Amino acid sequence: MADILLSALVNTVVGNLNSSVLKEIESAWGLRSELDNLRSTLSTIDAVLQDAEEKQWNDKPVRNWLGKLKDVAYDADDVLDEFATEALIRKVEREKRALSKVRRFFTLPNRLIFRMKMAHNLKNVRDKLEAISKEKSSLHLREGVINMELNNSERRQTFSLVNESEIYGRGEEKEKMIQALLTNESDNLAIYAVWGMGGLGKTTLAQLVYNDLRVEKHFEMRIWVCVSDDFQITRLIKAIIESIDGRASDLSELDPLQKSLQEKLRGRKFLVVLDDVWNEDEVKWDGLKSVLWCGAKGSKVIVTTRIEKIALKMATLPIYHIGGLSEDDSWSLFKGRAFGKERAEKKLELESIGKEIVKKCGGVPLAIKALGSLMCLKGKKNEWLSVKESQIWDLPAGENSILPALRLSYHHLGPHMRQCFAYCCLFPKDAKLERDNLIQLWMALDFIPSRRPLELYDVGLDIFNELVWRSFFQDVEEESLGYITCKMHDLMHDLAQSIMELECLSVEPGKEVKVPDRIRHMSFPMYFFQNTSWNEDVRKVRSLRTCIGASSSSKKHLLFVSKQKSLRVWQFLNQTRTKMPFSSIKHVRYLNLSGSYFSVLSESITRLLNLQTLKLDDCVCLKKLPNGMKHMKKLTYLGLTNCSGLTRMSEGMGQLTCLQSLSCFIVGKDDGYQISELKGLNLRGKLCIKDLDNVRNLEQAKNADLIGKQNLHSLSLVWQSNNMSHVSEHVEDVLDGLQPHLNLKVLCISNYRGSKFPTWIQDLLLQDLVEISLDYCGRCELLPPLGKLRFLKVLAITGMGGVKYLGNEFHGDSAISFPSLTTFRLTSMCDLEDWTTVDGRESYPRLSKLRISWCPKLVELPIIPSITSLHIEGSNAMLIRSVRDLTSLSSLVIEDINELSVLPDGLLQNHKTLKLLHISRLPNLKELTNQLDNLSALKDFHLIHCDKLESLPDGLQNLHSLQELYICSCDNLLSFPMNGLRGLSSLRMLQIFSHRKLSSLSEGIQYLTALEDLIIVACSELTSLPEGIQHLTALRSLQILYCDKLTSLPEGIRHLTALRSLQILSCNSLSSLPKQIGSLRSLSFLDIEGCSNLMSIPDELQNLTALKRLDIRRCPYLERRCKKDSGEDWHKITHIPDINIYSE
Repeated sequence: MADILLSALVNTVVGNLNSSVLKEIESAWGLRSELDNLRSTLSTIDAVLQDAEEKQWNDKPVRNWLGKLKDVAYDADDVLDEFATEALIRKVEREKRALSKVRRFFTLPNRLIFRMKMAHNLKNVRDKLEAISKEKSSLHLREGVINMELNNSERRQTFSLVNESEIYGRGEEKEKMIQALLTNESDNLAIYAVWGMGGLGKTTLAQLVYNDLRVEKHFEMRIWVCVSDDFQITRLIKAIIESIDGRASDLSELDPLQKSLQEKLRGRKFLVVLDDVWNEDEVKWDGLKSVLWCGAKGSKVIVTTRIEKIALKMATLPIYHIGGLSEDDSWSLFKGRAFGKERAEKKLELESIGKEIVKKCGGVPLAIKALGSLMCLKGKKNEWLSVKESQIWDLPAGENSILPALRLSYHHLGPHMRQCFAYCCLFPKDAKLERDNLIQLWMALDFIPSRRPLELYDVGLDIFNELVWRSFFQDVEEESLGYITCKMHDLMHDLAQSIMELECLSVEPGKEVKVPDRIRHMSFPMYFFQNTSWNEDVRKVRSLRTCIGASSSSKKHLLFVSKQKSLRVWQFLNQTRTKMPFSSIKHVRYLNLSGSYFSVLSESITRLLNLQTLKLDDCVCLKKLPNGMKHMKKLTYLGLTNCSGLTRMSEGMGQLTCLQSLSCFIVGKDDGYQISELKGLNLRGKLCIKDLDNVRNLEQAKNADLIGKQNLHSLSLVWQSNNMSHVSEHVEDVLDGLQPHLNLKVLCISNYRGSKFPTWIQDLLLQDLVEISLDYCGRCELLPPLGKLRFLKVLAITGMGGVKYLGNEFHGDSAISFPSLTTFRLTSMCDLEDWTTVDGRESYPRLSKLRISWCPKLVELPIIPSITSLHIEGSNAMLIRSVRDLTSLSSLVIEDINELSVLPDGLLQNHKTLKLLHISRLPNLKELTNQLDNLSALKDFHLIHCDKLESLPDGLQNLHSLQELYICSCDNLLSFPMNGLRGLSSLRMLQIFSHRKLSSLSEGIQYLTALEDLIIVACSELTSLPEGIQHLTALRSLQILYCDKLTSLPEGIRHLTALRSLQILSCNSLSSLPKQIGSLRSLSFLDIEGCSNLMSIPDELQNLTALKRLDIRRCPYLERRCKKDSGEDWHKITHIPDINIYSE
């Protein structure tokens, strides 16, 4: 049942009525009597709201009364905002002293007409409220006081991780699942299903298994995908690719996405978790499953679902039904939350009541945690009894029997927190919600109870943390410094949706849209407004306060938005239009235009005087900000991250005294653009200051007052890179004057042309730094003693040509140098000759990742046993010798070393933990003799662009753990060694790319009996495949691409009975396929492209009953012969369900 959330809105309206801005207008316009009457009416209504909101669930007349009241309250809020906006306009007019210019846009030509209109609107609202107020007497509502503020004593610090130690009663299930995953090594894809009602911890159990160290070691690749009720194959494949690559795929069509995913999974043992599956369509599931078949033997899928039928359809292993926690485990979980660190014995009178409350939770961890968090705030017996005996337990629960328990916890939130939580149903299930973005949205909608602009963020932060503590948000992660995300459990999402179903609507792609009459907030899928048949109900909407999504430049969207006169939030991403309906949306507070392609932002945006948040991130074409932004006095957040084309700010940014977040500031020379504009701004988060060449002296630098900005956690100081030869006389003074506050965590200095660093860097006054980047500070010869920084985790030094030594001064005089450093990058250090650690002192105890790039004079690395990942690029060949002493390496990359003709003897003889070896762009490397003999743990070996390498060593046969061998562009490689392939019993994937002289593969390929994927690309001299291919009985995928001289496939192909995918592309000499292809009983996908001389399809193709898809492209003979119904070979392929034939 929907909730009518009203008390917070009324409180906001009352606050606006009493604002200083309105008091000025009421005196000037003679509206005092009217506004006093409105205040009195709202006061009498406000007195009974708490009772009305509690009675609405069981009293229909009360519910109807609240609905009418809320509609009028929104109208009142808009009218009052009109007055406040008019006051802002007047103030700007006075500042500009150009009344006509502004008046033509903002107000009606005649002020008297505007006053009359607003007085009429105000009277209309007051009359409606008075009528509604009179109705309340018949509803018998009690007066009461609502506490509208957060309890300051209960404020909590930001959570960066969910406390997984609060998991009870799942140890046995976890072990059972892990054993099933580790022991079942069948050839087929094994699928394990977990089902049970919502809130029981299916996702948590899957996470425990997924993150277990044994599982992590067992699987080469682990992938987690939140499925929810949107089971679109394209979306899921993109999500899997993003999980693998760590970034979104640029592909959008299903076919290339499928191929891309199969390339990534092929031959690898993977674990995929499909969490929260609702789809019962077997066709969709089969479509996804067919893409996942390409993994190595032992690959697994875990499915979690609430629906038993789905578990039965999808599982290949016995399904597991997860039940509720036992009474003891339930009580332990509740007690830990409700009593905290206090012993339960001290509250014995509450224990029996608590156990009764726990019984009502039905063993569901989510409900137990939510109510436990609630009871933590209640210390009196009568408060506990009130919860236990609440009428909410008796409300209908629908399909989710646990919703009353969650609703009870929700009911005990403050009114503003209820709004903030319930609004989040506007986002899709399983979506990552970014903390600061949520707070900005809450601010824009007046959900945060504070009248002081500079306090809004902090109060919003308290609300977020409280919702986390009470389990309304979960899975909190700090993905990078200050960037914190969370999720809503799907049951919490259901709860929020049930509360806001009359006001919030998230439009789903492909589903019918039914718009409630009182809709206030809507989110749209991508390109919704480009659909010519969009719903007529949507077209009629005029009441929106939130419009999110719909990345589109369509006129329909702009027309739709222009009619939303009450709009507070508008997100309009990736658009190209410069003309936007800013004149129609003067109430808007939040505007997100990120990723758009305009070069100039319309000046009319500066007339949005209520705007608090403006996001222009990733607008790479934007060259300048509009003039007049200094009048946008309410602006608190201006996002300019990755606006690489931006060359200047708007004049007078320092007048934006409410501005708290400014990601980028470009310093100009003229007044209004200088660095002094930053002085009065209380900034937080990240700040990048560019074009510091325009700061002339120490005094100007100090005018930025960076030392006073205690809420900044990341600071980048950047001089121009195109003027490196010119050195300002006062550049060192300028950097000295830019000293930040001691709270700073991340510091980047780029293109600084001083010869020394200032004392605040040299003396390490910033003790809390965790990340430092020093880029192209070319004249500095000495580095600060950074080794003394206790919390430094990431250090990058680039282009500091004056630095010759990393020695005692760099490491400092502490007992341990760089005690917390985990990642160190040295790049383009052209004169660096020596790097030594301090004798007798421990150095770099936690350093795990080291990258040395383009340091030509550095010939030796210190011995740092903790290093597990080493990347050497473009450096001196002698530096490679240091690898001998780094015996803990699991990853080694060697690239771009021209003079290296042979690897030093014994280089890798003691590297028994090395798993990845990547050798690339060593144009003079001639041999790898005896380098591979002792790499017993090696799983991936990549050999790329080694032009003079003529053969692979026989030592390959000692790589018994090798799973992937990738050899690319070794143009002098003639063949593969017969014996060298003999011992590769674990090899799953062999990729051979672009070898101009390779005429044949060795018969040694017969020893690769575990091989599952064979990819041969651009081997222009290759004429045939060896008969030994018949022994590859585990082969699942074979790709032969751009091999122009390949004339035939071997008859032994008939023995590849496990082959599921065969792709042949641009093999123009291939004239026929062998009839033995008819023996490939497992083949499900056949792709033939660009084989212009391939004459026909063999008759035996009709035997392939497992073949589900056939693609033929740019094969003129086959296109004609396989033409539907009339082609000579059509009868051979008619049994295939999915046939795709494309012409040139």
